[in-house]
Parts: sequence; C-alpha cells; structure tokens
Amino acid sequence: MLIAGLVATAIAAFDSFRLKTTVPIAIIVGAALCVYPESVDNYLAGCFWSTSHDPDKLLYFLMGREFDYYVAIMWWTFGAILGYIFYSALQRNVTTGGLWIAFALSGMADIVIEELLLRYGGIYTYFGHQPLVLLGYFPWWWLFVNVSALYLSIAVTYRFRDWLNGWRSIFILPLMPLCYIGGFSFAALPTIYVIQGDYSPMVTQFAGILSCILALIQTGGIFYFILGRNPLAFGEREKPAADRASRPIAGFGSAVAQL
Repeated sequence: MLIAGLVATAIAAFDSFRLKTTVPIAIIVGAALCVYPESVDNYLAGCFWSTSHDPDKLLYFLMGREFDYYVAIMWWTFGAILGYIFYSALQRNVTTGGLWIAFALSGMADIVIEELLLRYGGIYTYFGHQPLVLLGYFPWWWLFVNVSALYLSIAVTYRFRDWLNGWRSIFILPLMPLCYIGGFSFAALPTIYVIQGDYSPMVTQFAGILSCILALIQTGGIFYFILGRNPLAFGEREKPAADRASRPIAGFGSAVAQL
C-alpha cells in the first residue's frame, strides 16, 4: 500500500510540474489528512482496526481507541489513488458516462482490495449488523459511500482549481477531510443507525440499500451542482467556463420551480 501511495504521489508531482499547478500534489497531501475523519467513520460505521499497543507505533488516540502508524498508510493510499484518478478524469474532460464508469471501477477495486485484506490476519474487521455483506467479509454499502464522499472533495477542488493554485492550495488540505466526512455522514446515516441496533434483517438490509441510493444521489448532485453536468447525459462533457458558472444556479432554480 505504501508503494502504491508513493507511485500516486510521483504521478501527481509530475502532473504538477507539467501543468504548472500545485493542485495535484495538494490533493495527495489532502488525502493524508483524511486519515482522521476516516477514523471517525470507523466509530460511526462499525469498523475496528487492530493495534499493537506498542507506544513506538502509536499514531494517535481517538475516544480511547489506539491507531497505529500503519492505518495512516492504508487510508492515505486509498484516498490518494481513488481521488487522483477522479481528478485526472476531470482534467481530461471525460464524458459523464466515463465518470460513472470510474465510480463503478473504484467500487470494484474496493471490493477486491478489502476482501483480500479482511482475510489477511485480522488487520481490521467490520462489526455489528453490517448490511450487504455479499461475498464474505466486506459490506458493499461502504464502497458507495466512500467513493461518493471522495468525489465530493475532488469535485470542489476541481471546480475551483484555478483559484486554488499556488499558495491557496493550502486550503485544499482542510477542504478534503471536511468534504469527506460530510459526504460520508450524509449517505451513511441510515446504516449508521442500524449497525449497532437490534433491527430485523429486512430493516438492516434496507438501510444499507438506502445508503447506497443516497450515495448515488449525492454523486449525481456533485455532477450537477458542482461540475455543471447532467448526471444522466452520459455522453456529455464539461461545458465552457461561462456556461458552467451559470448553469448550476439556473438549474437549481428550475428544479425548485418544478417542485
């Protein structure tokens, strides 16, 4: 995981030099700051990471739980790779359908990686009444919520990339973890309530499905309101700057009028 994270860092550094912008490398650093909100997610959504109880390996405490250094590497790599893949796709002005494909591929990669890691010596475990455990260990609702939350932070960064260049890239550092924890909490809320409750299997599974639906709605909203794209126009690409600046506000007004 560390090697993969360093490769993503090298690619982002190359893009920063090639495009003469500090935003790509700031995204990688911002992903590292998502480590703390990820540990908050673990409390909310029932995930426990093993700890060595070795003071020399301790990274921080959170509400009495220890987190070793290795969790920072694991979570940073996940955020850096998936986040920068999405940013690169936006830079290359791929179609909206391509962005949805990137979402699906990110989710599939998450399934493969987590099903492997969850079988590897108890690094971490999902506890409580986790819905949508479809293959063995990994609750699939996590992939929808995780990827959507990352998309939120990257979309905001991309939308304001010109302003965030140079010394203003420091604002990306708090932007990414704040958007991530906000996007995660919104979509995951139904599942958070049932994980440590005592509800029927039907209610538990329905809550997981509802979180997946909320994550997809959130992602569609990211495309529409932040990126100025119709989430269902799969062949659409990014509009010129003038159109992009006015469309979300106008579109929102039309939607309200229709309601």
